[in-house]
Amino acid sequence: MDISRAREQAAAVIEAICWDVGGVFSGRPIDAVGRVAADHGLPVDTVFAAVFGPYHLDGDHVWHRLERGEVSLAEAWPQVESAVAELGIDLSLADFFRRFGEDGTDRAIVSETLVELHDRGIAMAVITNNVAEFGSGENGGWRSLLPMERIDVVVDSSAVGVRKPDPAIYLHALAELGAPAERVAFVDDMEANVEAARAVGMRGVVMGADPAAAMEELRALVDDPEDVTPR
Repeated sequence: MDISRAREQAAAVIEAICWDVGGVFSGRPIDAVGRVAADHGLPVDTVFAAVFGPYHLDGDHVWHRLERGEVSLAEAWPQVESAVAELGIDLSLADFFRRFGEDGTDRAIVSETLVELHDRGIAMAVITNNVAEFGSGENGGWRSLLPMERIDVVVDSSAVGVRKPDPAIYLHALAELGAPAERVAFVDDMEANVEAARAVGMRGVVMGADPAAAMEELRALVDDPEDVTPR
């Protein structure tokens, strides 16, 4: 191997991994909304847009404002209910959570992979588009979904006031980690969020319907970062 090639490979060594939460450690929002859409014979994209807005963008939809911490859940949810009601759907907040709970996918391999790679010396961070109220409660809210004792940095959109796919949230995480983008991997179930991470120089893995496949791709990226073609 020539010196220039050796330097390229050294620069690509993965020092840290950033993780999304919903859709990675728990059911994917697109699947939960898909079940609602199927019940009413509607296109999943139509229902998803009503609930979450154009999720490949960071805009003024009430859910985006909620995830940036600009409005409370109590202020935002009635607007979401109203939007889906226009589609003929009655969706309470309790129903919303119930739909997420219907995910039957075994995701244990995700936490197992996180723990294993952290124990190998790789720093771990969370970059989550989240709601302030979802991080509270007796059980710790979303933090109960993953092994927080192995998490070194948390970047919660509702706390920092910026959300994926805005490049600023990835740059914020990189600054907190103190790692260059090319040495950091990012796992998310939303392809637009992964593409945004890649745009700032990070390595991306899309979490699809099969968590094991995504973790296999992540392990390959860690073990041989020059030999992985993004999905």
